[in-house]
Amino acid sequence: MNKNLLFTVILALLSFAVYQPVSAAASVELVPSSRVILKTTSDMTVDEIIKRVYPNDKDLWPQIKAKLIETNPNSFVQYSDRLIPGTRLKLVDIKRIYDQPEELSLKVRVGYVARLEGRVIARDVNNGVQQLQINSQVFEGDRIETEVGSRIQILMDDGAEVYLKEDSVLKISEYVITDGYGKESSSILDLLRGGLRKITGSIGASALSNYQIQTGLATIGIRGTDYVIKLCKQDDCTQTVSRNDLDAKLHAAVLDGAITLTTDEEVQILMATGEYGTATTETLIIEDEKPVPSGFLNQQETQVFSVATPVKAEAGPEEESSSAWPWVLGILLLAVGL
Repeated sequence: MNKNLLFTVILALLSFAVYQPVSAAASVELVPSSRVILKTTSDMTVDEIIKRVYPNDKDLWPQIKAKLIETNPNSFVQYSDRLIPGTRLKLVDIKRIYDQPEELSLKVRVGYVARLEGRVIARDVNNGVQQLQINSQVFEGDRIETEVGSRIQILMDDGAEVYLKEDSVLKISEYVITDGYGKESSSILDLLRGGLRKITGSIGASALSNYQIQTGLATIGIRGTDYVIKLCKQDDCTQTVSRNDLDAKLHAAVLDGAITLTTDEEVQILMATGEYGTATTETLIIEDEKPVPSGFLNQQETQVFSVATPVKAEAGPEEESSSAWPWVLGILLLAVGL
């Protein structure tokens, strides 16, 4: 090859390398997950579990293994990586913290994508559109949109978890963390369409902070809980609607803890673990006798809710008789008084 030509090629390659944009660097943190293997079996190994659960993170497998052993000391034979059959194994999530490019430096990060199925996009405050991937960052002001058949789990920076259902739209209107999660801390989300499951973090658990999920029919306020809400076409939750739809009806179920539902007219109800309620522009009620409609809860949520729902025992003859005595005594006293 001609020396001048060879020199030109080498110079071009060097120039290409020098002027290539540098991708954002990321530091990795492994944190305890809400995902759990309830009961390990004798044929399970920690290496096989890691390969199945984290197939795209081969470079992190040694770190994940060490973290699993650290997180679950009672699930492993002492001083080894052998699992003890029949024990519970809490998994870990991979939290990547990216160095923000200069153009994103003004955005306020609120969390990242932990799990994703299908196609989900985020529209930012400048109406820019990004197709989200695992570990994509999520920012204050983002509008998260899932397509039919698509779902997403977002881990918020205060430890909260948001599971946005298919065909749904959620706007992260305000998200502020302050020291001690005081009164300046806030988490305000707007459910514009569809439904979600929310497990609250430090902001929601603080009595001082401002926590709301606005749905257009009622505002959810909580203090540390796990719940599901969905905007349905009246009582048909197989049909998703937007909050401004004339047939929109909000369905809410509490899997753990308690929530309040409050209307614009300041009418409020308190819902506790195992309770199911609905809200329209005209009504706000706890549905004591009404079953949860099909399409509202997924299979996992249904299992949790069925366990959480209190069983109403039927009163026996003695209980019925004893419960009638106050009325009888009251009538007799009234008769004596007359």
